Amino acid sequence: MVTQENSIPAPPADGNTSFVLQEIEKVTFEERPVIAPKPGQVQVNVRQTGLCASDCHYLHHGRIGEFVVRAPMVLGHESSGIVTAVGEGVTSHKVGDRVALEPGVPCRGCKTCLGGLYNHCSKLEFAATPPYDGTLATFYNIHAGFAHKVPDHMTMEEASLMEPLSVAVYAAAMQGQVRAMQNVLVFGAGPIGLLSAAVCKAYGAKRVVVVDVVDSKLEFARSFGATSTFKPSRADPGEDRMEASQKNAERLLQELGDDLIENEGFDLVLECTGAEPCIQMGCWSLRPRGRFVQVGMGSSNANLPVTRIGVKELIFTGSFRYGAGTYETSINLVANRKIDVARLVTHRYVFHDAVKAFDATTRGKGEDGKTVIKVQISQGEARL
Repeated sequence: MVTQENSIPAPPADGNTSFVLQEIEKVTFEERPVIAPKPGQVQVNVRQTGLCASDCHYLHHGRIGEFVVRAPMVLGHESSGIVTAVGEGVTSHKVGDRVALEPGVPCRGCKTCLGGLYNHCSKLEFAATPPYDGTLATFYNIHAGFAHKVPDHMTMEEASLMEPLSVAVYAAAMQGQVRAMQNVLVFGAGPIGLLSAAVCKAYGAKRVVVVDVVDSKLEFARSFGATSTFKPSRADPGEDRMEASQKNAERLLQELGDDLIENEGFDLVLECTGAEPCIQMGCWSLRPRGRFVQVGMGSSNANLPVTRIGVKELIFTGSFRYGAGTYETSINLVANRKIDVARLVTHRYVFHDAVKAFDATTRGKGEDGKTVIKVQISQGEARL
């Protein structure tokens, strides 16, 4: 079987060309040394990288919360590629293996890691998070355990999308504990919201409703796995925002009816925007003892309907990146055609057009005027 290693043709790469954030609003292509993998690592020729909002945030703001760019940093973290060398002691991989990169490598020895919560390891080295370089380079070295082998029929583009899909699997299946025949409400029709909805559908949810304010995104959501969509109304001038959120929740439940009325709301809310009105509406949309998972990173603080949370005994939890088993699950979902991740990709660029790729992601529209859902960069085969 012939596998697709790049979504669009990309010229071969000499050396270790890297896309480097020098300072806010300044990026350059830079030739960096090709470094042999350390013991336990594999060297990967990166072939495909998806762009994330965090990559653009570092470009335009130089920081995300406490993570501040203080020195030049290679961008990118949603990648796949081909193993080109293995370090001492590595027996799990060989040159030529096709892999999806899990870009956060923990220490693997602290109590947090040993307890299975390695995404919370205080020594986690995450690609393109200061001070660690990312994957928009010809070569990237990573611990072999975090270079997940993919089946031969999976394309490199699909393999790179295992990163955002793993975020969705962790949010929906692990933190959300989605089950068959549940009613699920997802806020946000961006990549994470869409993938979270798709995971819930693959796990047998009865109803998966996606909420957004952009009509084109809602239209896509309906074709991607949502059983229905909802566009909330904005608060009227002078109207209390909490009351507006409650009204939107009540209107949604009345429009859908069925067992949502009988059960007094949804079983599970996955909030993938971080926007305060969405968080509030999610609280008003849940049934008693319903589960709320905060996935999106928006405003640092939000006003919540605390009385409702207490009276209805709502169950709140966060969701941070991914954890043990999420990559394996994601690879299986795609390999077995349960989720068609490649449909999310609306715009594709070769590596030397990375600036255009970042511009499209930031604007939310490509040069073709079409709405961006997911941007991919195809990187070239390394000359060894």
